[in-house]
Amino acid sequence: MNARPAAAQLSRQIYAQLKADISAFRFKPGDPLQELELAARYGGSRTPVREALTRLLDEGLVVRSGRGYAVTIFAPEDVRHLYEIREALEKMAVRLAIERASDGELALLTAEMEGHRPVIERDDIAAFNELDSAFHISIARLSANPLLEQEMQRLHDKVKIVRNRELSRHQGSFNAMADHRRILGAMLRRDVATAEAEMRYHVRSVVALYYGYQEPRPLNPTLDLPLPDWQPPLPGPPS
Repeated sequence: MNARPAAAQLSRQIYAQLKADISAFRFKPGDPLQELELAARYGGSRTPVREALTRLLDEGLVVRSGRGYAVTIFAPEDVRHLYEIREALEKMAVRLAIERASDGELALLTAEMEGHRPVIERDDIAAFNELDSAFHISIARLSANPLLEQEMQRLHDKVKIVRNRELSRHQGSFNAMADHRRILGAMLRRDVATAEAEMRYHVRSVVALYYGYQEPRPLNPTLDLPLPDWQPPLPGPPS
């Protein structure tokens, strides 16, 4: 009687674990995903694994590959298409957040971003990938539009895969944090035009990375952030 609910719960758990492993780059774009191997990794039979893979297939995070599955590889054109939608949503979110968020809510967003610094300093790319998306979803939440926040969450499931190339570069996380500071600086000044321009640069620079060109950075007045300037972490000793 309770077998089906238990099986459904196991399927949800495997789905969440596999999705988290993809976001954390434990499975990279193009990596094969075999049902038997995943069943051994997460526990359970092939059925809940297959159900989890079907959900991820519907969400575009995995693709069919022969008789199995693989993590989706986003070609440059795929990234451009995805990030054109992202640019529209992110600019809308930052504009509405500036118009609707209280000073206290923006102060909390500042504190959230400041909490990212230790993760960058220890060069934890997987952890920063989650924090990076959380920052953008927080902006969407400040828009006071629950549908926009929901769409942003769905979008960032794919963004986390695309971001692998961005964050794997030298000082990739530090550069992303620098972009966030410029966006937030404009938000604190209630400067919609500059915040939108900074968000556009932040999004388009990833597309530029996939196509091999440099996106020009917009002009932005001196930042007035309650955060001290800091330098990127020094590389550790060779292993």
